[in-house]
Amino acid sequence: MELRSLLVCTDAKTVQTITGVLLDAGTDVELCGDPSIAYECLSTQHFDAIFVDCQNEGATNLLSQLRSDPAHRDAVAIAILESRANAPEVFAKGAAYVVYKPILTERTNQKAAPSTRTERRLTPRIPVDASASIAYASTENDVIRVLDLSVNGIAVYSPKPLPRDCKVYFQFSLPGEAATIRLSCEVIWQNDSGNVGMRFADVPKASRRVLEYWIKNKVGGELQVAHSPDEALNDLQLKLVARLGLIAAPPSERRHQTRHQCALGAQVARAGSTVQQRCVISDISSGGCYVQTSEPLPVGTSIEVAIKTQEINLKILGSVQIVHRGLGMGVQFKSLKSEELEQLISDLESQVSV
Repeated sequence: MELRSLLVCTDAKTVQTITGVLLDAGTDVELCGDPSIAYECLSTQHFDAIFVDCQNEGATNLLSQLRSDPAHRDAVAIAILESRANAPEVFAKGAAYVVYKPILTERTNQKAAPSTRTERRLTPRIPVDASASIAYASTENDVIRVLDLSVNGIAVYSPKPLPRDCKVYFQFSLPGEAATIRLSCEVIWQNDSGNVGMRFADVPKASRRVLEYWIKNKVGGELQVAHSPDEALNDLQLKLVARLGLIAAPPSERRHQTRHQCALGAQVARAGSTVQQRCVISDISSGGCYVQTSEPLPVGTSIEVAIKTQEINLKILGSVQIVHRGLGMGVQFKSLKSEELEQLISDLESQVSV
């Protein structure tokens, strides 16, 4: 499984130490020294582990913004600290782990497990020229071009941005194969040229067999077994805890606001304005929601979210925490006490349990 990590840090020794451990653990690393640039990276790419050197308020606030970003709700957030006195603050903002400077070199120089280096080997990517039909959210049968693929993922060209907060469903045939491959993917990165990198999420056994057989015939030899995203991420966490001595957040500080998938019609307006946007809320919790809109408002904007159903007429104030251009924005609620909101979440929970 090809995992990706973001390291937001300017301290050369810390960068060298953490980067070495991440590479040994089999994850690619993107280095970013400026929190404002890190926001841009997070809005266009997916990362499985995010290290933040909390030297200033801007870096520390990056942790709280991750909590409102549905594309990174499962990412592991690690705060790099100089003082233990700052641990409660970063845990409250959403860090799952902390590690203190200076990071002990004797710990990071420990010999890695024998399998670590072999896991670093990337699965082969095979150039492909094929069309694929995709579907997601309210979109069906869009046609895109497949550029290359491996047993773990696929690169495509799409004339319009693909959503990063939901699965994209594929149907396509490989050159020389009559069978149709059906699977779902998650967007990992995309650029302004229309190129998109995606990771396989759910691959039925029949499609997996066709895919692996075709790639094996192209490259020869045995293929590396692809692990599920959850298995790979859990394995990475164990390695980082062992090699870096990460300290986990106490149970009282761990995120308890469960997000509920939904498709709720809503109207969003700047606080104090009567100009409203019609939007769709794709997930919601007692602390915030994700608003799908082609015209997201800037980070920090105070807004009012209005949700109306047959049983509930809810208006709640919030602030924009993260923006995905052309796709939507993560919103943190300012008022967490609302009987209507609690009723709405209760109704969503009931629908899931039925």
